[in-house]
Amino acid sequence: MIISRPTGKDVSVGTLLDERFEITDVIAKSGMASLFKANDRETGKAVALKIPYMQIESDIAGYERFRREEEIGLKLDHPYILKIIPVAKKSRPYIAMEYLEGQTLSDLLSRVHPLPEPDAAKIASRVCEALDYLHKNQVVHRDLKPQNIMLCNDGSIRIMDFGIAKSLASRRLTFVGFTPAMGTPDYMAPEQVKGSRGDHRTDIYSLGAILYEMSTGEVPFGGDSPYVIMNSRVTGDPVAPRKINPKLTPVIEEIILHAMEREPKRRYQSAAEMKRELDDYEIVQLTKRYERLRSPQVWKSRFRWLPLVIVFVLLWILGFFVMFLYFKKHR
Repeated sequence: MIISRPTGKDVSVGTLLDERFEITDVIAKSGMASLFKANDRETGKAVALKIPYMQIESDIAGYERFRREEEIGLKLDHPYILKIIPVAKKSRPYIAMEYLEGQTLSDLLSRVHPLPEPDAAKIASRVCEALDYLHKNQVVHRDLKPQNIMLCNDGSIRIMDFGIAKSLASRRLTFVGFTPAMGTPDYMAPEQVKGSRGDHRTDIYSLGAILYEMSTGEVPFGGDSPYVIMNSRVTGDPVAPRKINPKLTPVIEEIILHAMEREPKRRYQSAAEMKRELDDYEIVQLTKRYERLRSPQVWKSRFRWLPLVIVFVLLWILGFFVMFLYFKKHR
């Protein structure tokens, strides 16, 4: 695949990109890119095009994240993972993807919270199936959240956005820690907060946090800043789900808390293991995890989070420097 550097030209509805993609509509805009609907003249099918803003194209870290998302996506082939369409030559960076009709899990949760338990368990089970495929192919998503889960009108799902995913088969250095582009505090695993690279169990924790929100209507940890939220998940556990939603069964509470164990070795050791329990409540052993929950340590001073902030900033600078060297070497 050949990708040119930025051309300085932006695109809009009506643009014919690379004599192939006729842009017909704007789907959404984010902090990094615009998402367009387009007609693929080569196949006659509708596609989605993710096109970064010009400033992202010119930013080394932003460009690398965008390139990584396509590189990993092209290697994956699963019905529950967004399909990336290969394009041999491009006039500018963009990602061509299958066009989906539906809504994100985030959109659904903004209207319906909590979800009925059977629906929450079914969605989580399907995400487990996708994660099991990813992990067997040596890929860790690292930014699993409701915004990155599409619920399609045909009843299927898609896991999206592999911008900060990690390929365990690659020796490339990757960012760690939290930056505005590196994970979402509400769903980050404790090891991510501590600056660890994490592994497949990192995704399991994030799915546990998503299942918590689907089941209770609330995110696991609250706080007036991202650092308070992250400190909470490192120093303690969330409120027991059934205290928030008494209608929940003890089984779903056990599954959620098992997935959200602070120590990775105490979580489910595979997405397949978690899926088996979501699909068959009768095999779940009730261990009263809710009785062993520990309240997060409260910061008594507003300045106590400063060391954590300093660590994150230093990690971000180090990561940016590594990406700069990598990009300079391979351009």
